[in-house]
Amino acid sequence: MPFNLCFPCSPSSAAKNVSENDLPQGPTNKEPSDPNITPPTGAEYAGQAAREFFHVLEAVAEAVPIPAFGTAVKVATNIIKACDDSQATLEGAEDLKVRVKILVTVFANALKGKKRQEIPDKLIQDIDVLLRVSLRDMECIEKTLDKITSQHCFLLIFFRSLNDNKVRECIAKVNNLLESFNLARTIDLSMILAQLEQQIMIYTHQQESPKTLQFTMDDVKAILNEHLPVGDMLSPRSRAPIPINSAIFYGRDSLIAELVSVITGPLRKHICLFGPGGMGKTSTSVAVMGHPDVKAKYESHFRVWVPCVKATSASLFLETLRSSLAILKETGDARGAILAALQASPPIVILLDNFETPWDADGARPVVEQVLRDIHSIEHVTLFITTRSSPPPCDDLPWYPKDLHGVDENAAQEIYTAHHPESCYDPDLSHLLKLLGYMPLAITLMAKVAKMIHLFAAQLVDEYKTSGTSILGQGLDAQSSMDVSIGLSVYSLPMKAHPEAFKLLCTFSMLPAGTSFHMLSKWWARGLTNLVGALNVLKGASLVEEGGSTYFVLPVIQRYILDPSRFDPEIHTSMIESACAFLKQHEAELGDPLYKEYTAALSQEEDNLEAVLLQVTTPDPHVIQDGLFLLARYQQLNRPRLDIIEHALKLVQALDDNLLHGDILHCYGHISMGLDPIPIHKSLQYLKEALNLFLSVPDRKKAAYVYLSINDALIFHPDAKANSRIQTIKEAQINFQSLNDLTGLGCCYLAFGVLGWQYATTEETFDAALNVLKMAESIFAEAENWSWHATSTIRLASFFYWACEYYDLAEAYSWAASSLEESKSIGSSLGCVESLHTLGQIASAQGDYERALEHFLQCLEVNKCLGLPPDGEALEGMGVAWTKLGRFMDAEMAYKEALHQYSSEETTRNSWSDIHRIQFFLKYLEDPKLSPSADEREALSGWYSKFHIDRILASL
Repeated sequence: MPFNLCFPCSPSSAAKNVSENDLPQGPTNKEPSDPNITPPTGAEYAGQAAREFFHVLEAVAEAVPIPAFGTAVKVATNIIKACDDSQATLEGAEDLKVRVKILVTVFANALKGKKRQEIPDKLIQDIDVLLRVSLRDMECIEKTLDKITSQHCFLLIFFRSLNDNKVRECIAKVNNLLESFNLARTIDLSMILAQLEQQIMIYTHQQESPKTLQFTMDDVKAILNEHLPVGDMLSPRSRAPIPINSAIFYGRDSLIAELVSVITGPLRKHICLFGPGGMGKTSTSVAVMGHPDVKAKYESHFRVWVPCVKATSASLFLETLRSSLAILKETGDARGAILAALQASPPIVILLDNFETPWDADGARPVVEQVLRDIHSIEHVTLFITTRSSPPPCDDLPWYPKDLHGVDENAAQEIYTAHHPESCYDPDLSHLLKLLGYMPLAITLMAKVAKMIHLFAAQLVDEYKTSGTSILGQGLDAQSSMDVSIGLSVYSLPMKAHPEAFKLLCTFSMLPAGTSFHMLSKWWARGLTNLVGALNVLKGASLVEEGGSTYFVLPVIQRYILDPSRFDPEIHTSMIESACAFLKQHEAELGDPLYKEYTAALSQEEDNLEAVLLQVTTPDPHVIQDGLFLLARYQQLNRPRLDIIEHALKLVQALDDNLLHGDILHCYGHISMGLDPIPIHKSLQYLKEALNLFLSVPDRKKAAYVYLSINDALIFHPDAKANSRIQTIKEAQINFQSLNDLTGLGCCYLAFGVLGWQYATTEETFDAALNVLKMAESIFAEAENWSWHATSTIRLASFFYWACEYYDLAEAYSWAASSLEESKSIGSSLGCVESLHTLGQIASAQGDYERALEHFLQCLEVNKCLGLPPDGEALEGMGVAWTKLGRFMDAEMAYKEALHQYSSEETTRNSWSDIHRIQFFLKYLEDPKLSPSADEREALSGWYSKFHIDRILASL
């Protein structure tokens, strides 16, 4: 129903009576203009020619009798590549590239083809000095360019002038090298470069000319199936790879063959492998998962390892399972997303390693048990569980239980002597191995102790019996035997000689996901004076494992160390402080040059940060503010979940701190708003409680932002009225006006404008909403808040799309193009995704389906680079475009892929209309004369403007 918007007063004199010519200029061209979208040109292939130049030089370097020259060429090659990567944004990149080519050519001309004795000593000395100096400077240049090109592509544009200054400094370094040694004057550089480049130009001319982008659904599938390296993602959390067993692995061949036959057999049975810690459950299960017969039945992406050791609650179990399955889209219902993904997958086997952690966690068993039963109901999913507990969980399921015992004596001797070869003729070794119960980890630890402190088996037997008797009394069971073996390693002479080693072991035990040396040295163990020495002792004793660049402790050792009787309480305190310091250091807002870097760092350590901070039991304001709250804020913006914010709320309630309490509640309201299982009225309750706390302080700015959050929540409330939303926004506006807060006022006008167009029905009411949206956009420009400015720009693009009955779609396209450029400039990757999707939607409404396809494809590619799942809306848009282009097979595949994405998000608020639209489009492919039903028309009108729907349904 239409309504009249009234606005009490303008926020500032600068924002009154704003005309188009008065609008402040932002970081991009303020006036929207039609972009020139052209296919790639031949210039974009120039980088290949530059790289070929250095392929030639590398061949020359092989004949140069000074090894450092080859290193210099490799460094120069990296500089050229960095120049190519950044050439679109750095003015000096081409100049730097040419000068580096000249510098290395000087070397090549003076040295190529000559034997060592043929080169004058003076020249060798000059070249040697020059190489050392130039190599140092070129490595400096390489690092500078690497820092520049490793920036987010959007930051490269935003900080172009700063980066250009750095490149000019690099050019000066190369010029100084040439001028200092006077080598260039002795040769005809142009002639030599021409000779060396002749081969390159032949190659270059053979390249095909760039062609207009043409692609099919097969190309789209290639993008969807491509697995990018974690380092290339904004959010680098991807499926954990199945661990690789150590080369020292003996005695399990027959068991592995038995379990492989179960997994690959015709009848589905779930495997439960149980036994005490250190018996080799993980190693055995990993060997089964990597067996050729298992690989033949299950593709690599459908053999999934789930490290349950960090799943200390029901919600963390669901989150661990969700992330291990690479389900990246946050729907708020992890269980629903997991089941939907599994139902849609090919045959899959899931290894739940160290399953006892979630199974035995307080209050978690009912949820975990139900998840197992739900997974069992999906016939093509096989479960493989390793656990210390017996019998198997949910004992009515078809389990193949296997109790893992020690290896045989021969295998035990192979393990021991592989670690300690000098012991192969020790006459007492057999007795020691029997005492250890032939447990692989106990054998490994004992062998490492013997090797480090040069003990014979008989001496170890005496030590073992003494420790076992004093700690446990007579009669050691398997777990007790394991504890004694760990204890002998933990309290061995090398560990005692390096007291920091035990502190480091305690540190590792609080980090369930493991961590890198960099994180240890800078954060987690920064108080240690000899980290390298402590780490070497732990590695030598096999108390710490290394996987790639990550160090970690095995769960059985972690449990041993975390026993309160052993754990150092000072480590607990310092780890919490380190977590808070790390989060505070990596706090960044959208648009910050370090935003991507900080977000990636937080993502890598999120599980560890969560594990450490959930151990906090004292309501310390500093820990809540700089630890729990900052981590919750990160999760709010990236992966909404409740464990941390709930823990923060529980602790803050014990404090008399209304501001901090309000911040926690405000964050809680935002997170719960994005989690569909939580009713929207609960989110509103948290937000209203936060509002009351801020008003009681009073903190008018925080209160004003909560008013705007309440307006956002009311959008999803079925009984919310326009007038109540107007009044809520007005309350925020009054507070922001009293504070002269331009950005806040802009947010109010933006909210008014969006609300206005949602209820507009006539050209007059649309015009009123447009004026308010433009007012918001001008305010953000005046406040120089380019993050909100980009948001207002995309809202304007959406406005012109939905109001195209009264306005030109070309204007919508121009605003969306401007929004894309602004999102790039501030580093907003998600803003780019939204802008690209809007561009595709507008191009489709214009009837330019080829251009729409390009935008939707870019949307999918950016999503992939961000580590996000395929965009169902982009796939749907491609289906529409291909339908209108008569490419029905591609359209059908796109629609089905979109349906798959929407079906995996059945808990989202829009899933009903999303699925109904796709179902209609699939029927429409078969019968183009089909008219949508009332429900289908409603679903279409919720996503497409009336003009766009009419164009879609027009005759092909």
